[in-house]
Amino acid sequence: MKQAAPSNATSVLAPVIMFFILFGTWQFAAVGFDIPRWILPNPVSIIETMFVSFSEFAPHIGISIVTIICGFLVAVPIGIMLAALITNFKIIDTTLSPFVIFLVITPLITLVPLLMIWFGFGIEVKMLAVVIQSFPIVMMNSATGFNNVENIRLELMKSLCASRWQTFTMAILPSALPNVFTGIKLASIFATIAAVTSELIGGNIGIGSQIIKYSQYMQTEKAFACIFFTAIIGTTFYGLINLVERKIVRWKI
Repeated sequence: MKQAAPSNATSVLAPVIMFFILFGTWQFAAVGFDIPRWILPNPVSIIETMFVSFSEFAPHIGISIVTIICGFLVAVPIGIMLAALITNFKIIDTTLSPFVIFLVITPLITLVPLLMIWFGFGIEVKMLAVVIQSFPIVMMNSATGFNNVENIRLELMKSLCASRWQTFTMAILPSALPNVFTGIKLASIFATIAAVTSELIGGNIGIGSQIIKYSQYMQTEKAFACIFFTAIIGTTFYGLINLVERKIVRWKI
């Protein structure tokens, strides 16, 4: 039997309740067992630090957001374009697929040091890391959508003597939009991870670099504050893309 979809209120209330349960348990354990703050600060002190020291975090948060967005905006069109090419031209699929798989299975943390040796420690290298990490997931999900369009749609376009471009823009792309947006949403997560990871490895700007700095000086509350800011950035980014999907892909909702 098919289960009923949860209501909007339930969809909002359930994660909020879980949030308070998890953080309440953390708060109780940290305070109740008198765990030193430099080992594990309690959530209340972390949130307080986020507000009190926000001016200290703000420049680095801005740098990370710029890195994520710029790399993401480059990665998405590249991924969709490559998906269109490999699904329309077999030779391109055969040529590119092994390299894309290589990028997917290779941990980014192993590539960033090499990128920094070749291109320096500027923000451009971190944007490049975001692109490398993000575009393959967009490409793979988009290609899945492009390859699974209903035959009746393709036959209709063929009967109308539509060109390959017209078939793609009027039949294939609209039908594949749910898969494309799945790839884009996943790419938003990968972009956040890639940006912060590259900042962890090198440089002194960005939220990732601050996590390393505060950890080295035992300022654990500030390190956790940076982690919380990272989670907020990634969640907000994902939520905005999900909202755009709901506005565009109305037949899926």
